[in-house]
Amino acid sequence: MSTIDLVAVVHIKSDYESWKKLMLSHEDNQERVDAGKLLYGQVDEKTAIVLNFEMDQEAMARRAGNPEFAELIKNDVESHDFYVLQEMRPPS
Repeated sequence: MSTIDLVAVVHIKSDYESWKKLMLSHEDNQERVDAGKLLYGQVDEKTAIVLNFEMDQEAMARRAGNPEFAELIKNDVESHDFYVLQEMRPPS
């Protein structure tokens, strides 16, 4: 399994609390939060940020292309912007 550290900027259609409830109830998100593998926060009423550490790349790709997932989020999420995180180390 290949993993990646991702940041997602979530552009919210509904409101932050509705999105948060949906996000935490989906698949293993609450477990990942509890384990410190998923961090999230409110930027403003229509924007959230999610840091997802050690995300299974294949699972992420399947989720992103799944019509059921699109249906699930359609009332709460306008769009996502995804970024890859890399650790920055001081020069040696």
